[in-house]
Amino acid sequence: MNADLKTITLSVEGETTVKLPRCSGVYRFFDDSGSLLYVGKSVDIHSRVGQHLNEGRKPGRHQRLMSQVSRIDCHLTAGEIGALLIENAAIKAEVPMFNRRQRQLRRLWTIQLTNSQDGFLQPNAIDFAPTGRRVTDTFGLFANKHRIIATIQNLARNHALCLRVMGLERGTGACFQHQLGRCDGACAGQESIASHNARLLENLDRQRIAAWPFSGPILLAEETIRPIDDQPAQQYHLVDQWAWYGCFATAKRATATLEKFSNVAFDRDAYRLIYSALFKGRVGLLDARDHQLLVNPILAARQVPS
Repeated sequence: MNADLKTITLSVEGETTVKLPRCSGVYRFFDDSGSLLYVGKSVDIHSRVGQHLNEGRKPGRHQRLMSQVSRIDCHLTAGEIGALLIENAAIKAEVPMFNRRQRQLRRLWTIQLTNSQDGFLQPNAIDFAPTGRRVTDTFGLFANKHRIIATIQNLARNHALCLRVMGLERGTGACFQHQLGRCDGACAGQESIASHNARLLENLDRQRIAAWPFSGPILLAEETIRPIDDQPAQQYHLVDQWAWYGCFATAKRATATLEKFSNVAFDRDAYRLIYSALFKGRVGLLDARDHQLLVNPILAARQVPS
């Protein structure tokens, strides 16, 4: 039997409602025993749930999901950023049956760049600490050292980089790959240090995990100009070292809970969401302790004339 809104109990944060809101937020599907089936997000919950119902009329996995839905509960947010962050955390913490499972790796490795005596950037495999201060940029998250070596070897092969000057191949003078025409010649003095370093950085950049650009924890302030359907006008996201500590109705409430938190482990998906929000300038920034306005260093760096 396909799900129909007439047969499903609707609620907003546990309070029964007669209609789904048309604003941004996170929604949860439960079965009649109260088990969590699915967590999703949308800028228009009403419209997105309608899409679920339509998709549920077709045979397949979505029909199996929707046929079990007995209750839909919504958590409203001031905007899409909050919905994305809350959804990401909820899926990993609550493990709904129909969301894609998140693989948990107990130990991760990352790439750190250091300078050789000649000035060439050399990639090194280091442990990725799940908590603590992030004072330097690193690149990528890997299950083991072998994945890092393979990644650098592939970059070298695809972009004519030199494994020798990057410290991954022993010897002096022109490398074997240069003799085969697969290295642009940094090892033979035919490519400058600056050129080789720039090409390596360009190809690692999409995997960059930036150093934390603030002196301490911050609040991301997200607001909507015209809230609808009891949507919050403003919310604050507590963030430190790229870790998301939660969403709060007021800055004061976020600060009051600051000392209660232990260190939250780094989450790659949360990092990408937070960095994107800063990169696009979509949130206001406040110091989490004194609520003073902060300059967005990522946005400021983009606006500096070249």
